[in-house]
Amino acid sequence: MNVTVLRQYAVQLEEVAKLELAELGRALQQTMDHMALLEVRAGADAERYLTQVAQGGTVDQVVSHLDAMEQAVAARRRLEQAVVLQQAQMEQKRGELLEAMQYRKKLDLLDARAAADLRRRRDRQDQQLLDERAWRRGPLQKGERV
Repeated sequence: MNVTVLRQYAVQLEEVAKLELAELGRALQQTMDHMALLEVRAGADAERYLTQVAQGGTVDQVVSHLDAMEQAVAARRRLEQAVVLQQAQMEQKRGELLEAMQYRKKLDLLDARAAADLRRRRDRQDQQLLDERAWRRGPLQKGERV
């Protein structure tokens, strides 16, 4: 099989892995941004709760705030799990990208070796043709020197 075709395929694999890694990075950043937004909201909710408690709130209001805080904690846990999962996916994709890059480099080496070998064979053939032409033009007679 032609090394050039395999090399083109390897380049495509590498590009796909790069795109997928970038997509995973964007998704991770969105999750991190969402977590930061939840933290800001949780801080604001805590401030509101403390203000309401200081002013003397009802039991229903306290229960409502506690429920909202539990939901915020659960959402944060889900986001933390999502971050861990996305980071694992990114590490896996980095490994795939590295593997694809190494494969392409091997094929680059093979392609370069094949090209050098082809050049050497052509140079030898050219030299043989030149030698043959030189010999046919003037074959040495007995006792002649070159």
